[in-house]
Amino acid sequence: MKTLNKDQVDILYEFTRKHYVEWYDLQTELVDHLAHGIEEQWAVKPQLDFNQALKNEFKKFGIYGFSDIVEQKSNALSKFYRKEVWKSFKNYFKLPKIIVTLFSIWALFKFFHSFENKNYILIPTVVGLFGFQLYHLINESRKQKKKKKATGKAWLFENVLNQMGGLIHLFNLGIYFPHIFDSNREWSLFGEIIFSTCVVLYFLMFYVAVNVVSPAIKEKFSKEYPEYKLI
Repeated sequence: MKTLNKDQVDILYEFTRKHYVEWYDLQTELVDHLAHGIEEQWAVKPQLDFNQALKNEFKKFGIYGFSDIVEQKSNALSKFYRKEVWKSFKNYFKLPKIIVTLFSIWALFKFFHSFENKNYILIPTVVGLFGFQLYHLINESRKQKKKKKATGKAWLFENVLNQMGGLIHLFNLGIYFPHIFDSNREWSLFGEIIFSTCVVLYFLMFYVAVNVVSPAIKEKFSKEYPEYKLI
């Protein structure tokens, strides 16, 4: 059976880039799909020109070309990431980790309750959490750009990890600042408990996303894409 040579495979990679697929992992999937389709055409018509076979295969993607595939893959990876975060996050509500979780909430509540002016705790806590999030986002973005500059490859799954599968938007505390730092607010006991619980859960989810799920997914994709492991 007639198969593609290396030069033709390189042409397919270039073809995906010209059609606005910037992510190497998605390029590879599309190249495999296109190559398989072209070789199937050759099995029926061995004399068919490569470029014509490519055009025939590309038509199957419809008027939007690869754009729908990029969106679908990004959404699927984001959904997978959030599912993995939730799976690991739930472990902190099972023995023995739930003991540490509940103790952390209780300790923060007692500390928060001991201050008459709650802003002494609110401001450092919220700014600190926001700062950690911002630092992570900037640091990972720099690493991603550095890798792309060194290798010429960008990775969709890595971009999803940097955005925490869309969870990064849940961590945007900026819109809550005016409400949180209202000096005229009177805090009830229930409000203090809710605040302490939310802070601990926020920290846990961020920790799980960055230190548990992201490394595990990177390891998974390193096995699928040896090129990434070598970076």
